[in-house]
Amino acid sequence: MENQLTHQQRQAFKRIELISLWEGRSNTTHLMKSLGLGRGTASTLMNEYKELCANNLSYNNQNKGYEPTESFVARYSSGLLDDYLSLELINAATVQRLGSSHQHPNPAHVRPIIQAIQRQQRLDIRYASLTNPEGEERIISPHTLINDGHRWHVRAWCEKSDDYRDFVLSRIRNVFGYEGVAARSREQDERWNTQVEFSIEPDQRFSEAQKQLIALDYGMTLNTQGKYQRHYQVRGALVMYWFQHLRIDRYRESPEAQQIILSPESRIAVQPWLPT
Repeated sequence: MENQLTHQQRQAFKRIELISLWEGRSNTTHLMKSLGLGRGTASTLMNEYKELCANNLSYNNQNKGYEPTESFVARYSSGLLDDYLSLELINAATVQRLGSSHQHPNPAHVRPIIQAIQRQQRLDIRYASLTNPEGEERIISPHTLINDGHRWHVRAWCEKSDDYRDFVLSRIRNVFGYEGVAARSREQDERWNTQVEFSIEPDQRFSEAQKQLIALDYGMTLNTQGKYQRHYQVRGALVMYWFQHLRIDRYRESPEAQQIILSPESRIAVQPWLPT
């Protein structure tokens, strides 16, 4: 049967699985919108998926859609958050990527976060940290998912901290439920909405020929002072992630290990946006 599936079936089944896992509900409307199908065709494809994967979905009359069961097993998709986001079904402004991720968040914890972002809701969670590995309860108002190149985070207003914070998705131990309308939004997040500029250049310990090679690697160009540089404009809340991504968050002993550095004129400009 697997080899006999049409392209349309494979695309539909993939969406059913990814939408169910990460949004918590799928129905024929999702297929109609994402694949441009008529209601009859979308309904047929949904029924075909249910026949093939009878234990994956359960219909919820109140939500008018199919929800993933506890025994859900992805069969026609990877089931990964990255693949769900590649479908571009949610507002692009709510996702920021610096690279791919080595971490695969738990759908059961991410589903309510995505829903809270879409509905602008407060969320009650238990979050573990290095200072409190067992976790503590927090009320957050999430607004954006962030991939820093290694881990997934959610940017949110934290009522305990009385400030905006980034929460690592894998450290969310429990999601207890919604707590009403979001306390703060993305528009009020000053560090998120402020653009910060900085430049990188080859490590000054290299020879001129070596600097030219590094410049090619990182897409640098010569400035008016004859120095190779590349300029970045990023959100203030993401400055440290960019430094880690570029490996300029610390100074290394050898130029071969360092390769690039933050340009001297940028150091003062970025200082307010770095951890204290």
